[in-house]
Amino acid sequence: PNLVHLVRVTTEDGQSRLWAAATSREEAVSRVLQAVPEGWDARLMSNSLRPRRDAVQTMTPGEVRELAK
Repeated sequence: PNLVHLVRVTTEDGQSRLWAAATSREEAVSRVLQAVPEGWDARLMSNSLRPRRDAVQTMTPGEVRELAK
């Protein structure tokens, strides 16, 4: 099964948000950066999830989404 990579996004005002990317590890950050406002920063986290948790199990390949707070 495909992994879902976790990306920590920092907004312009310094708030952190967690995003999931159903992409290759190499593409995760760039795909998330395409989805967030310009000026925000994104960093790949060291852990990944198998798509069995409710928040990510319905993700399609290539999809990125912000995880609920």
